[in-house]
Amino acid sequence: MELRMIIFLLTFFCLYGSINFYFFFRARSVFHFSGLLQIVLLIVLILLIVAPVLVRVLESLRHEQIARAVACIGYLWMAFVFLFFFISLSFDLVRLLYKIFGSDSLPLKTMFFGLSVLLSAVLVVYGYFEARNIRVKHLEIAVNQVLPQPGKLRIVQISDVHVGIIIREKRLDNLLNFVRDARPDILVCTGDLLDGELDNIMDDAGRFAQIPATYGKIAILGNHEYYAGLKRSMEFIQAAGFQLLRDDYIDMAGITVFGEDDITGRRPGTTNKSASFKRKLAEKRDGFVLLLKHQPQVDPNAKFNLQLSGHTHGGQLYPFGFIVKLYFPKIYGLHALAPEKLLYVSRGTGTWGPPVRVFAPPEITVIDLIGKKSN
Repeated sequence: MELRMIIFLLTFFCLYGSINFYFFFRARSVFHFSGLLQIVLLIVLILLIVAPVLVRVLESLRHEQIARAVACIGYLWMAFVFLFFFISLSFDLVRLLYKIFGSDSLPLKTMFFGLSVLLSAVLVVYGYFEARNIRVKHLEIAVNQVLPQPGKLRIVQISDVHVGIIIREKRLDNLLNFVRDARPDILVCTGDLLDGELDNIMDDAGRFAQIPATYGKIAILGNHEYYAGLKRSMEFIQAAGFQLLRDDYIDMAGITVFGEDDITGRRPGTTNKSASFKRKLAEKRDGFVLLLKHQPQVDPNAKFNLQLSGHTHGGQLYPFGFIVKLYFPKIYGLHALAPEKLLYVSRGTGTWGPPVRVFAPPEITVIDLIGKKSN
């Protein structure tokens, strides 16, 4: 496992563990647990904290049904405790004002704890159904370049699907029905198509392969393809009928499509191809240039007309969007970077971790380019 991944996991579990123990101590201050009950609750809490690891272990041992049950419980709890943390902190500020200007009574502490639990539970239920309610985002973009007859090209973007222990079967079929109904000329996936133990999901690649696209299907790698295992991830993507672009480009349907590899894959010894790719991308072209790049970072030297990205999930769980914006200021939507140079960041189609979205609904994006007719 890479050092970068180990650091990420250690950081995540330190923060996640701290949030869980914050909930525990808040609950204990209200309910005053007995010694035995406190020990039992701490054991349960620790199991919930390590649930994401247990899911991966159970998946690798082929205990898929148990893994799915653990994932459902563990990830829903994750959403709940994250929301509780932010809501409870907000109430703590109110309590602080009461302490300064009045008194902080026990009923007030109990009431705010109860409200935090209730609001968090309501948001988790809402977010669970919101995550299953895929929107179709339609964009119509006028361009100055020549496009195939009748001067129109439909690009359908999916991103951050995270096919895995949760995004499977019916949920995946629902998504693919939306894509099929959109009738793409070109179907693109801007990374994180899959997640989790690949041996359990290889059959799902056939579902993607059945989706027709007039000129073809293009995919790039996201960070989770590397986490899941690059070799098997590439097998899945290709079995799904996508042409994988890794710091490469292709001319199709009268446009040029560049596919940039995710930064997660930048390793010593791969810089030559990356440098050559960047030089090609910096060249001025007469036709329309589409750039697929998982993370919404913009290279000022790149000459493209439209960059499609994902990765941010639109924050997925409010108020995480404010934190994500610290790293990616353009967290969602269509942004004009310069004349004839646009960036579109998708909120993503699936979920990572909790199968919950709060004020960041999932989407597939249907982009109609309207240009000049070819002779």
